[in-house]
Amino acid sequence: MKKSFRIVSWFLVFVLSFSLGAVAFAEGVLPSDVKEDKWYTDAVEHVFTNKLMENVSENKFHPNGELSRATLYKSFYNSEKGSGTLEEALNWCKEVGIYDGEEFNGQEFVSRLEMFKALYNYMKYKDISTLGGSLEYYSDTEKLSETAIPVMEYLLGTGIVKGKDGGLIDADSIAKRSELARIHYDLPKLLTSSTSGVVTVVDKYGNITLDLRVQNLLNAGFEFGDNLIVKIGKDEIEAPFVTAYSDVDNGSELVRGPNGTGLRNIIIAINMGNFAETYKAKEGEQVDFELKEKGGYLTEWEIRQLDRSNNREDYDSDVIFANFRNVTTGNIGREVYYRSSSPVNNDLGRAAYADALAKEAGIKTIINLADNEEELEGYFEKEDFNSPYYKGLYEEGNVILLDMGVDFESDDFKQKLKTGLEFMVENDRPYLVHCNEGKDRAGFVAGLLEALMGSTVDEIKEDYMITYMNYFGVEYGSEQYEKIAESNILESLRKIAGLEKGTELTDVDLEEAAEEYLQGIGLTGEQIKTLKKKLAMDLVALYFPEAA
Repeated sequence: MKKSFRIVSWFLVFVLSFSLGAVAFAEGVLPSDVKEDKWYTDAVEHVFTNKLMENVSENKFHPNGELSRATLYKSFYNSEKGSGTLEEALNWCKEVGIYDGEEFNGQEFVSRLEMFKALYNYMKYKDISTLGGSLEYYSDTEKLSETAIPVMEYLLGTGIVKGKDGGLIDADSIAKRSELARIHYDLPKLLTSSTSGVVTVVDKYGNITLDLRVQNLLNAGFEFGDNLIVKIGKDEIEAPFVTAYSDVDNGSELVRGPNGTGLRNIIIAINMGNFAETYKAKEGEQVDFELKEKGGYLTEWEIRQLDRSNNREDYDSDVIFANFRNVTTGNIGREVYYRSSSPVNNDLGRAAYADALAKEAGIKTIINLADNEEELEGYFEKEDFNSPYYKGLYEEGNVILLDMGVDFESDDFKQKLKTGLEFMVENDRPYLVHCNEGKDRAGFVAGLLEALMGSTVDEIKEDYMITYMNYFGVEYGSEQYEKIAESNILESLRKIAGLEKGTELTDVDLEEAAEEYLQGIGLTGEQIKTLKKKLAMDLVALYFPEAA
């Protein structure tokens, strides 16, 4: 905000002031105790501009001051009815179910939980739906009562409440005035309905992000599991409304509401593909949505719902948590080829575990499918960085950064894959191949190399699905297990073999198909031969080469 916008004569401020036990100021004027670029700066200006909250004294908002009960409930009344007396506000709050208490002490300070309950009641009054969020990432949930748990799950599901640093709900502490201001700043984003948006971001994978919120589509009557028509440019694309990329088959379009969280932005993508490139989508382009079939994808979506914890204590071992394993299918030698979640990107909280396991396995060469140099340096600089073994290998030149997309059929992906495999040929075993989760790109590369080394379809499938069993607890052999395998690794094998979607793989010579694929991306016959030899070496050949 420009300073000139906030410089108003004190005479004007005085004229515009009024008192209801508080002081309000001219639109656009920030109180003297609200500084630029704080997390609550825009929120305070919003509640000022819309007259939802007032100052507590002349030119003082007290953003870190304790929140009174009168201010809390009157703010919701102000957002609906405009200014009025506290008595009018309280009567309205009782009428619509926001306040259900008996005695009302307006000067008393309220807890965060009371603020959350008031917000919950208001959003229920406004008929805002949500899938509900998870409390598993918070360490103090045992302090919540049984009646408070659904309140918090609902609010976390909308995204309007995120908890505090350190994984705390901190429900019993006194609420701050800035916290209520932030709530009112975010609320309008959840109250509107819309079926149109504008592309604001095209990411490196070709996924496009809109300025449209998930809740805007939900408020318009769309539900997860609906089939939609996406209109962008001259194209009309049919795609289901889902919550995760893995909710659809590889190569299929999707409209994603990330985790079902209302405040998140809508993403349009092709699972393991490049939407922006395929449909020539650009920033600033308008996108419109129409309903194609109500609930037309609901059964499929429900089957694919997966829930993963990022808490180490929820897993039986470091190996399972880090999705770290030695791949030994077909003719691949023991302790030669490993795959895992990222040992350097700690967004999933697994990096230090994967790094320690890489050190224990004696990894000498790492193929990083996901990152570029700038991203890697960013991980090194983060406060939670704790992957010294990885950093050491990188500084020694034993890590290659491929920065691959997720469109397995693109020329860019194939060229980078060729570069990575040449790096393997030129460097020492044991190898570690990883992306972020160790699921999609790492799964494709593992499937390709397993096929090259004579593994069967079932062996490749079972190795791939260990990731889903590790992360999501998918039951071996279940309908969900088979559905995920069919739409992911089995489709990848078909692409490697140049087959149509759904083609039976039983009689396919996967080793021959893999060799032809590698030749197609530019590896020479000699390189392929060397690669196979290196992958086939077992412990004896690895540590006693003279005996090989």
